[in-house]
Amino acid sequence: MMRNIICILSFALILFQGLLQAQNENTLQVQIKNIELLEGKLYLSLTSDSAKFPGGEVEEKYRKIVEVKAHELRVSFNNLPDGEYAMSIIQDLNNNQELDTKKFGIPAEPFAFSNAALRKFGPPFFEQAKFLVEGGKEHHQQLVLIYRKPKKKD
Repeated sequence: MMRNIICILSFALILFQGLLQAQNENTLQVQIKNIELLEGKLYLSLTSDSAKFPGGEVEEKYRKIVEVKAHELRVSFNNLPDGEYAMSIIQDLNNNQELDTKKFGIPAEPFAFSNAALRKFGPPFFEQAKFLVEGGKEHHQQLVLIYRKPKKKD
């Protein structure tokens, strides 16, 4: 009798743990807008670690590389644990797998950050770009690519 009770309780505990885990697996739908140039690839990097934002090495499941074939794209990140995240995107126009820069480190290729976070000098801080993902739900972020075009000479 006692053995049956222990078996039932163990089974109930396993089911409960599975239910809790399923509730905390979130989906993030990212809409990328303002893609002017239909060339190269988009490199998306999602992180919950402020030390890895922007541009630090992140786990495979938090990186996406997407061929640019439309002026607006959607990308999904699945099975995300609850937490605060920040995202950065670069459009690699020349396929060298990095963000090219001009004088003073100004980006020469399109880029974007979650929350449209920007700073006057340098990339934004994690605190500016972070957003909350929780509750085992589908979450949405919209990022708009920024192009630093050269000034026209008169």
